[in-house]
Amino acid sequence: MEQQLHKACDLVRNITLSNRSESGPHLQNSIDTIEKTLVPIIHKLHCSNQGDASTQSLPAKEDVVNISKNLAELYIQNASNNSKVAHRLKKIIDKLERILPESIQHVEEAIWKLITPEDDTCGLDLITLKTVSNLLEDSVIARKALEAHFTPFTSTLAITLTEGVTSIDVTDDNYTPSSSSSAMQVCQLGAKICLQMCRCMGDKLKDILWIEKTPSSQCCPDGDSCPPDVANVTQNFHCILQALLDMISNKRFSKECSLMAGGALAMVLNSATKKKEADSIALNMLQLHSKCEVWTPEMAINTPDNSTLNIGNISIKCKCPTGDAPTRKFSQLTLLRGLLTCSKNESILQDKALLLDVIFPMVCGMCYQLRDMQYHALQVLTYWLQTVKRELAFLHQSQDVSDASVDTKEEQRIFSPQSKVVEDILAIAWQSWQSPVDGVPELVKSIVALLLEAYEAENKLLEICESKLYKMITTRLQHSPWHVKGRYQLLCTVIPYCNSSELLVSYPALPSHLLECLGTNYLAVAATDVYRVWLQCLKANSKTIKRRKSDEDVIANRKTTEWERYWQQTLLTGLCSDNEVVRYHIINYWLPLTVKFLPESYGIMRTALQSVCEGISNTRVLHAQIILLQQARMNRVNEQDWMVHEWEGISAALWHCDEDVRSDAFSLVCITPKKSQMPSEMEVQLIQNFIPNNMNCDSASFRNKLHKSIRAVLTRMRDGSLACLRQLKKEEAKANAKDELRIGSLSEQLNMGVRCFKMFLDTAISSLFPGACYQRKKMSLDVISLLFETLLHGSGSQKVQGGNAGSSETLLEWARTHHQFDLLSERTAVLILTCVQDGSNDIRNVAFNLLITFYPPILPSSISFPATCGNEILCSGLRLICHPKAHMADAGALLCKLTFMKSILQVSTNQPGVDETSNLGNHDNQPPTGIDVFIIKLLDILKYQFKCTQANFVSAAALTPMHGVILTIRRCLTEDPSILQLVSRKHPDKWSTIMEDILNTIHDIVFFILGVLSGRKTEEEEAAARNLAPSFGQMGEAIDGLIGALSHVQLDGVEKKEEETAVSDEHQVVLSCCWLNLKESSVLLGALAESCPLCDEENKGGLLQLSHLQRIADIMIEILTKCRHKGAIEGCNQGFARLCARLLSSHNQKFASLPHSLLERVLGILTTAESSFTKKSAGLPLVVESIVVAEPKGREKYLLQHAMQRLASIAKQPLPDNPDGNLDLPQTHAINVMMALFRCSAINTDMLAYVGDAVEFAITGFACPFWAIRNCCMQLFGTLVARIFGQKRVADEHSNLNSLSASEFVFRYPSLKEYLLTEMKQAMKVPEVMDQDGDDLVTNNREILLFPTMHPVLSVLAKLGLGVEQHTEKRTLEEFLDPITHLLSSPIYSIRELASRAILPLVPEGKSIERAVEVVLKLPRRPEDSSLTNQLHGYLLLVHTLVQTAINGKSMCVEKSKALLDAFSKVSWLASASNSCAIVRALFIKTCNKIMQWMLIARCEDACNLVLWLREEAQKYADNPPEYQIGIPALNQAMTHALLLLSPSASDQVSSIMSLLTSSHQDTRLAALEYPPTHPMNQELINQLYLKHWDLLTHSVLKENDIQCIHAGLSLYLYVSLNSSSATSIVQYDNVAEVWRYLSAMADGKRGSTLCAAALPVLSIIVRDHLMEGHIENGMLSEWSDWMLQYSDPVEMETTRLSVAKSLQICGVTALSVSCDSHIEDNIPSALCVFSAGLRLLQDEQSTIRKEAAMFAAQLPREADCVQYPSVGCNQGIQILMSYLCKHCTWSIGCYTALTRLLKGPSTPSKVIWQQGDTRAIHLFEQESSNIYAEGVMEAKVLYKNLVVMSEVIQEADPDSLQDWFEDRCHKTVRNLQDTVTALDQVLIMEGDSYKATSQSKVFQVVYRQLLYIQLLQKVGTLTMMSEESAYQKDLHTMNGLIDTLAKAVDVHPLLKDVLPERLRTRTEEDIATTETE
Repeated sequence: MEQQLHKACDLVRNITLSNRSESGPHLQNSIDTIEKTLVPIIHKLHCSNQGDASTQSLPAKEDVVNISKNLAELYIQNASNNSKVAHRLKKIIDKLERILPESIQHVEEAIWKLITPEDDTCGLDLITLKTVSNLLEDSVIARKALEAHFTPFTSTLAITLTEGVTSIDVTDDNYTPSSSSSAMQVCQLGAKICLQMCRCMGDKLKDILWIEKTPSSQCCPDGDSCPPDVANVTQNFHCILQALLDMISNKRFSKECSLMAGGALAMVLNSATKKKEADSIALNMLQLHSKCEVWTPEMAINTPDNSTLNIGNISIKCKCPTGDAPTRKFSQLTLLRGLLTCSKNESILQDKALLLDVIFPMVCGMCYQLRDMQYHALQVLTYWLQTVKRELAFLHQSQDVSDASVDTKEEQRIFSPQSKVVEDILAIAWQSWQSPVDGVPELVKSIVALLLEAYEAENKLLEICESKLYKMITTRLQHSPWHVKGRYQLLCTVIPYCNSSELLVSYPALPSHLLECLGTNYLAVAATDVYRVWLQCLKANSKTIKRRKSDEDVIANRKTTEWERYWQQTLLTGLCSDNEVVRYHIINYWLPLTVKFLPESYGIMRTALQSVCEGISNTRVLHAQIILLQQARMNRVNEQDWMVHEWEGISAALWHCDEDVRSDAFSLVCITPKKSQMPSEMEVQLIQNFIPNNMNCDSASFRNKLHKSIRAVLTRMRDGSLACLRQLKKEEAKANAKDELRIGSLSEQLNMGVRCFKMFLDTAISSLFPGACYQRKKMSLDVISLLFETLLHGSGSQKVQGGNAGSSETLLEWARTHHQFDLLSERTAVLILTCVQDGSNDIRNVAFNLLITFYPPILPSSISFPATCGNEILCSGLRLICHPKAHMADAGALLCKLTFMKSILQVSTNQPGVDETSNLGNHDNQPPTGIDVFIIKLLDILKYQFKCTQANFVSAAALTPMHGVILTIRRCLTEDPSILQLVSRKHPDKWSTIMEDILNTIHDIVFFILGVLSGRKTEEEEAAARNLAPSFGQMGEAIDGLIGALSHVQLDGVEKKEEETAVSDEHQVVLSCCWLNLKESSVLLGALAESCPLCDEENKGGLLQLSHLQRIADIMIEILTKCRHKGAIEGCNQGFARLCARLLSSHNQKFASLPHSLLERVLGILTTAESSFTKKSAGLPLVVESIVVAEPKGREKYLLQHAMQRLASIAKQPLPDNPDGNLDLPQTHAINVMMALFRCSAINTDMLAYVGDAVEFAITGFACPFWAIRNCCMQLFGTLVARIFGQKRVADEHSNLNSLSASEFVFRYPSLKEYLLTEMKQAMKVPEVMDQDGDDLVTNNREILLFPTMHPVLSVLAKLGLGVEQHTEKRTLEEFLDPITHLLSSPIYSIRELASRAILPLVPEGKSIERAVEVVLKLPRRPEDSSLTNQLHGYLLLVHTLVQTAINGKSMCVEKSKALLDAFSKVSWLASASNSCAIVRALFIKTCNKIMQWMLIARCEDACNLVLWLREEAQKYADNPPEYQIGIPALNQAMTHALLLLSPSASDQVSSIMSLLTSSHQDTRLAALEYPPTHPMNQELINQLYLKHWDLLTHSVLKENDIQCIHAGLSLYLYVSLNSSSATSIVQYDNVAEVWRYLSAMADGKRGSTLCAAALPVLSIIVRDHLMEGHIENGMLSEWSDWMLQYSDPVEMETTRLSVAKSLQICGVTALSVSCDSHIEDNIPSALCVFSAGLRLLQDEQSTIRKEAAMFAAQLPREADCVQYPSVGCNQGIQILMSYLCKHCTWSIGCYTALTRLLKGPSTPSKVIWQQGDTRAIHLFEQESSNIYAEGVMEAKVLYKNLVVMSEVIQEADPDSLQDWFEDRCHKTVRNLQDTVTALDQVLIMEGDSYKATSQSKVFQVVYRQLLYIQLLQKVGTLTMMSEESAYQKDLHTMNGLIDTLAKAVDVHPLLKDVLPERLRTRTEEDIATTETE
């Protein structure tokens, strides 16, 4: 045992010495070893002390003492940063104490050593403070030890705090101390230790602070008459308290530090011996930081003017906080917070007068006044409520409530509903519940919850039974506008205190309101919370009932019935809604909650869903069924064999064209509540059918859901397969009685799971072919990533996702040994590597992360797959970083980084003893280099490329563009910060030299490029234009001049084009090279500044000094101020933001003050008269934004405050009299910078304080005489409106959801109310007179005096709304009523319109119609009474706005509508000819139409006299239309709508429409044509209109000349034809040919693309009717099919392609069936045109067009081998279309030939390969294909399968024709294949990887098609059974050799080898002999 003890002693000593360098698992393992060694020894020693005779040789006590000392030291060392280790050590020490009591003394000695610095005049460092704080928090031993050494401890703490406070107080004003700076953390930790000390050592404080004073002894700080120890401690506490007060009053300290100090001061008062004395001190502290008049002489000791504070026996000179009121108030807030959170129960918090009469008013005042610190103020209110709630019993203890009357109890109550406390708290809640400050709405919710809890607790205490407060709050919330978010958050708080059913009875509109809320993301979460709380209350009520009743069925039925009564219809309506947002929230939130709380609701909803199907589309019903099944499965409420019964529905959903339906159906199949459940055979079958057909969906939400579902099913398969594998091994391991049946079953399950894994892998890998669309590649890589995460563990994790890595490796090994699949094969690695060179950033990054995370340091490679060896990857990367295209250079940088990380970092770090900067030696296929050598080589390449650029910029921009090398250096060095930290520690000198070299090179590159862009070649030119950034024109001229000077040098492979383009290719390349280099240089510099260790006092071995950072800043400022290219300045801003963040987070004042000097420099540039930046001031706003955003959090943001003050002063400078048009005004720059700051979300809360002044300035700027300033002010105003009212929550600009309540607006921006009111009153003071006619308001000199500020003022007022306290808000806005009403008479139309909307906030919710009636009754009753036309129009605008608001708000009712129409009837002259103003007349009729349309929808058939009169008036107007005048178009439209709307029957409406089409006014004809689709009861109208549909068409085509009317007529004809319940053939009409001729001209594009798109569907109807009548010989079909093919081309306009898709739905199926079933070869071209058009549209870029085309394909009749569901997706549509044509045209060898030509493709492969090799890649913005979504490879694959089937059918029917076809093409095919092989061998492509040309999408596609064509040829040759004498045997031999060549070539893409045909068998002599024998 003694030997073991010595071993333990050495172990503890070694760990103690090396503890600073150990961390994490190493230290934990060491502690494990100590514990295992010591615990048995301690146990034996303890037994020996108890007299156990079995213990033998005992160790010496000295060894145990040494262990104890070392353990104590180790415990102290780990207390600061490793609490787990410290806690374990503490347990060991406690066990050791049983045998060695001195161990506690050893800990005390270690603590004494800790708190005693070597220098008595120095304080404790940060680590020591952390240690002390943690010890005080967790260790009783430490607290006793510090209490024993109380005097030296307080002395050291006083010195520490004094030093920290002094260091912050004396810092330069330009330096803002960071909250993470060492000095600030020292102060914060010091305050925390003071708080802990006061809490743990209160008795000590009593002896020091609160001993009784005697006349002969004064315990003063000097301590002359005190005992020495007491005097010292008193002096120490004087310094400590002084420091704490300084932290509170000095605004340089962070908020956290001040709050901690406030808590410490409050904790000091807990030690007071007399409660009254503590109360007085608390009041005095608050008094020193307040100007409130709440003090009484008996409360306070000191007068308010005295700055001396007495705390016990210590007098402190207080520094009262200076500055503005918020600064003083925050100091008071910190004290209040401390008092409320840190005071003991028996202290000041039980003083009712203090709590209610002093503290509460102060807290309420702060909630109103501290808008910038609203969160902290409301937090203090929360603490106040918690305190009062906790102390309620004590506050009421002196009151006897048992016999008190009701009135007496009411008087005693604190939280009576009518009390001032409740009123103030609720007022604060209503004021703040929609605050934009983070966390404030949640605090408001907690405040109301605490108020209700306190109210309930007080009721119980006083034995009062009432719920008035609940009802009061609920009533106010019910009457608040439904769109206010806060009302729902507060409802969640109130509902638990109310009866949930009674709430819905009193508030029946709640479900519908919540459903409306689900339509916006802004309100959806709050509405869901309300529903969740209601369900929880329902469940809680049921539990209460359950205690009284035993019948559980009755209780369950009661719950279900109650839910069904109130919520079932709401859920079903939302579930079947056409609004995607509503459906999303119902599906993801409401439905899971419902089924979870009420499982019975599933069956109820399934049954109810069948009854509500009427009027709902089949898609929505199917989706709802799938969702219900999904929820039933997740909650396990469905039947056991549910999938068998629901198979058809699930299959139909999986094939559906709607992405939501498909994705949710797939989730239903994949996701189960039991995550380890193996998929069933049915599920596997569905999955295998679904995955290959859904890899290319372009819906991001679909891919996300698919990703989630695949992850779930892969996890299920993994866990299920592992379980099967374990059971299989157990069964196989049994020596006897093996269950062969069981083994077979397990083997089959295991094979099924592994095959499913293989299916996922093969599908994903085969989808990574060149030319695959982005969606397919992204989904494939996601699937591979999921496979890797599920079955492997990455480099950064030790476990698989949800499982054990070792078990998964066992499963993978089983799959490999059984030849199923190899997850990390060379082929997989190669194909992922090819994706690193993709053009999409997402795909490149995902592929790179897969290779880095899951593959070993040396990637798997072989002779067949050499592309993954290190040298090949590095060579490809170095080649690609020289590419001018940004994405190719980025791909090269990723490849270089892959080599860097795999071959250098991972290999070196995995080999102990290898120096990471030395040569790593030669690994197989790995480049021998080290970190420094690698970076130096890259730097050498960069220098060489820079020299080339200096020599010939044009050539270098294409060949050596530099930006790729810069990007590579950044990716390798800075993306992993640990790299620079590592090299700086081991080789600081070497890497300092490298950093210096990098900075010098980047500096030279940046200034060279800036010189090139500016075109300045001399220093004199540069100095003359010091602050002039070159314009875009000047940059273009400089580049063109550079190109012209080097015109004798031409890039290889670039031919000079005869025609001149706007921007030449050389210009594009040079400009791109310039801005990419500036961007990458800036980002590199910023990344270095962020990652490199800095050389400061704390780190002498850093790589960057202050001069380096200054130089980096200069470079970035130069770019941001001398370049206008958006990409360059945005890229530079990224780097500059990193630089500023690093500087301002530095603890070194020199570094941290640098951003201030940069800010001053930029602000100085703003004020320079000779500056030109334009374009929103280019990079100047970004500079200021980056600096202020990086400023650390503190009580105030000094840099932001300074910047805003300077910007405001610049913006308000006097304007020049004659400004230079070529130079910018400083004011515009200042405004643009402010606009950028207000747009920045990172400082959103901080900028709220400046919104009021900025709004005033912006509105004032509308009247500036200079356009530049007006333009900037308008943009600033738009930014401020977005900041004030928040981002738009719905699209409608004027929706209430985008408004802000008036009270909140005034509360947040109090100065704006007076300013807006002043501006409006100013507009009212204009001297106005009427003109002679009394129509217009003009000034005395006959000129209208405009007020530019009125538009923004009214825009702000129009966006205000009403909140909870509507009466208060109405009073707030009533002052605006007269000015707004006056502006209703403004001569400016837009002002009148804005004024009509600005009055809306003054109208209570639901009172819009009543106010409209009041306004209408004020209108003149006769024409002669009207003199002010503008005023009349303004009032009508107001009425129209009120009516629209009532309809939108659903507050309109029949009675209100009738009352308004009655009021309108009294001023009906406004609609007659007596009203000479057409605009007023039109607006009156439009408003009437709006009301009457609503009445039609509401089924209100009562017609008033006004309706009949309007009908007659509209008819008169239609019969005798007036001449043209201003406003006549609007009047024509209104009268037309009135005539049609008020027609008594549908036939009358049709007659009116046909008569109106003869009107001479285009507006009338257009209104008549556009009316029927919008009619509320339009089905009957459509049926009646169909009777006149041909007349309508002939009029629109033959008689109408206006294009809009023609388009409307054709659209109406199409609408009527497709929606009418009756059908008539067009063939019967005589003038069909004439109509066809006119429509054909439109279809040919002779009258524009709009009419072309409108004519195509109409022509389709004509063709369909002719074909159905058997008329196919007149050429219509051929002409129509040609249009379909022509306009389905991807280059055509989207509207035209969409029209073709709709045309195919109308006539496509008929055309195909007629052409294919006619067996006439001449009809085949038409069928092929329709087929090709459908094929194009099914692969269109636009999803809308693809869905329309899929609807056409779904109409085609199908055989049994095709899906039979009525709705299919695009991929299934392609299969259906190809299958249909191939099976119905087997009789036509011409069709077969055309389809094989389509399979082969239009281009010859060898020609495409040579073209790709000859073209240099300098066309930076060239798109490879007009349709980037279409995939020729997938199209060819599907077509090939159908052609094979077609070949077999043709062979049976007509073998000779098939043999002739084969013989005609065999020889030519062999020759083409030979040309392809030759071209692939000889052509080199710059952009290609190891697979050269075949890695290019165009080459891959044509070769792939060629190989499939050869496969088809092989199949046909096999079918035709060629004889041995055939002349094509030689061709077959040649083809075999070429196929062998391609198969053996290593530079042919692996996926091309997958489609290589098998060797074509030739007939040998042996074959012939065998045949003869047979």
